[in-house]
Amino acid sequence: MAGHSHWAQIKHKKAKIDAQKGKLFSKLAKEIMIAARLGGPNPDHNPRLRQAIERAKKAKMPSEKIEYAIKKGAGLIEGEAIEEVVYEGYGPGGVAIMVVAQTDNKNRTVAEIRNIFNKHGGKLGTSGSVAFLFDRKGVIEVPAEGIDEETILEKAIEAGAEDVQPGEEVHIVYTSPEDLYQVKEELEKLGVPVEKAEISYIPNTTVRIDNPEEAQKLIKLLSALEDHDDVSQVISNFDIPEEVMSKIS
Repeated sequence: MAGHSHWAQIKHKKAKIDAQKGKLFSKLAKEIMIAARLGGPNPDHNPRLRQAIERAKKAKMPSEKIEYAIKKGAGLIEGEAIEEVVYEGYGPGGVAIMVVAQTDNKNRTVAEIRNIFNKHGGKLGTSGSVAFLFDRKGVIEVPAEGIDEETILEKAIEAGAEDVQPGEEVHIVYTSPEDLYQVKEELEKLGVPVEKAEISYIPNTTVRIDNPEEAQKLIKLLSALEDHDDVSQVISNFDIPEEVMSKIS
């Protein structure tokens, strides 16, 4: 899970910048729309929507924007429907990349995603080209500040998690997709703050990148994909050694 964990630490630092860029509300609104579209507008019966609303409130998103996103996602307001799509591709060094996006115009989004891959030395692939290199898992992010490695390991096991990857910026707790929201709620009952909980793709094999220039190109590609307005998740199977990462951070 090296690629997922490394990128999670980098993204956690980027999140503070992204919020200042004003993109956060747009991405949160799209997640609310998708959740409401797939599971209905009632958060009491829709864990994904409940989680999306919680994240929006933490980000201080205005309540009227949250309500609008719920109604639009549930089809109660006219407009183009938001769809969730997954793109697969390759980055510098031959690493595999999964991109989850939420869009109301798939033709526009795929063209823009392809352009980002091409611009940064990667290539957008076809459906199924790299998906077999990943497993679907529930992923819970817990801020590392104030919670040491021993504590998160103990609490996660008690909550029913499958695995834990402690980190400097954020601890990653892994679950089965079916148990994601149950484990999240158990962690919160145990006093563990949850920053994010989502179904994601975890690499089942990794590609080691020892060349600093190649690693830098890869990080720039992943960052550019992450910055796209329609993108909600970027997952890669890279493994960059700490000594190489320190040269490009």
